Amino acid sequence: MRRWRTARERALQGDAGIGTLEYIGIITIAAVLITAVVLSLTSMRPADQASAALCRIMEAFGQGGGCDPTPGRDAEDYVPPEECVVSSHGQEDNASVTVVVTVEGGEQWVIEQLGDGTYRLTRAREGGLGIGVGVGFDVSVTNDGQSYGLGATADASAALVVGGGESYIVHSADEARRVLDHKRNDETKDLWFGDDNPLRDGVDWLNEELGGSNEYEQLDPDEWFVEGGVEGEASAGANAIIGSAGAEAFLEAYVGRTHRKDGTSTDYLRADMGIGGGLQGHGVTASGYDIYQQFTLDGSMAAVMEVDRDEDGNPVALRIRSVTMWNPVGDNSYSGPGGIDGDPSYTERVVEIPLETTADRRLATRVMHAAGLPYYPGITDSVDLPQTLLDRFDPVALGRELGEAAADRGYIYEQTYTQWENEDGVNAQGKVGLELGLAIESIESGRSTTGYRYFDGTGMVDRAECVV
Repeated sequence: MRRWRTARERALQGDAGIGTLEYIGIITIAAVLITAVVLSLTSMRPADQASAALCRIMEAFGQGGGCDPTPGRDAEDYVPPEECVVSSHGQEDNASVTVVVTVEGGEQWVIEQLGDGTYRLTRAREGGLGIGVGVGFDVSVTNDGQSYGLGATADASAALVVGGGESYIVHSADEARRVLDHKRNDETKDLWFGDDNPLRDGVDWLNEELGGSNEYEQLDPDEWFVEGGVEGEASAGANAIIGSAGAEAFLEAYVGRTHRKDGTSTDYLRADMGIGGGLQGHGVTASGYDIYQQFTLDGSMAAVMEVDRDEDGNPVALRIRSVTMWNPVGDNSYSGPGGIDGDPSYTERVVEIPLETTADRRLATRVMHAAGLPYYPGITDSVDLPQTLLDRFDPVALGRELGEAAADRGYIYEQTYTQWENEDGVNAQGKVGLELGLAIESIESGRSTTGYRYFDGTGMVDRAECVV
């Protein structure tokens, strides 16, 4: 499951009445809606666009003037207000102890370079409680993503996960790392000396006298979030000394809320699923040289629904994200796993509409009901069952309406990026029905944006400052 997870995954815990099929429905409906929105842009109001183009041509030759192809909306109003991520680097450290019931815990951090030149540090910590069943054993060590050991396992597991974290906006990657180090120092001091007492004051004074710094220990976050959800996976695999084979599938769903220091907030629900597997390991060529070979296939889909709220708690915008990844790899290398370009590429599409009018909230209600979300306070105050059934049978038509609303008064944008991971860890498991074992892992990851486009009133255009 870790193959698809990133250090800054934020998700929210779902409705108590939503089950596995509903989460899969959310992912599928979101993908269909957003695909319909993007495709509809090529044919949206062609007469209006032709008239606007003719007006601009006439204006260029000194005839006419005052062209306004999109009344009441300037060009900069189409630029999405959400800061884009240009690149990132992060790490996730996890440990789990399995004795019938699995207890999991881990720290995640990531530093992101944003499109406006600033950097965002996000720290998160989560804990989980789950249970797994299976057969087999596995004793292995993972170094730079390559597993060495012996074992064969087949298992299935489910876990309840809760967590939270905070984000800080700073001016450089070095400053972000200083904040990270100082926050860790602050937590260590809290553990040993308390948070606010004379002893702690003395420790802080001594730290500065010895050349240390407490500058960022009490820095307030720009955002903080809480989250919870469920994770489920099934896998089968085998490790030999020189190679491994495996297959796995997962489904996750979370809900949560992000708070900002200006009093605004965002609620969000995320569901994602994936499947993958293959063979990888060392072999020998006909000439007697060692060669590393990898034949794997991974794929995943995710959907996120977000509702922005103002400082009074009123919903002001609905945003839908769809993220897809498909990554076939068939290659070999004389320099080990590092010589194979197997980094997956992701496509993230986003559609956002305001919630200013009754018509806006009615459209948002239709989208939520079509995705299987029965109720959301302040938006889905009524249920139109015939309309819900119609939208579920024809989500493309609903997607076109959503696209028109977003093109007129909201935002439409898409981003592509690649992501790499390096995993180190130790795993020791025994399974005869119920699991017993210990697992420790550290995953270093990074991301680079390869493309960013948004709708500017006439078509999709590039946003150069958001690309590496």
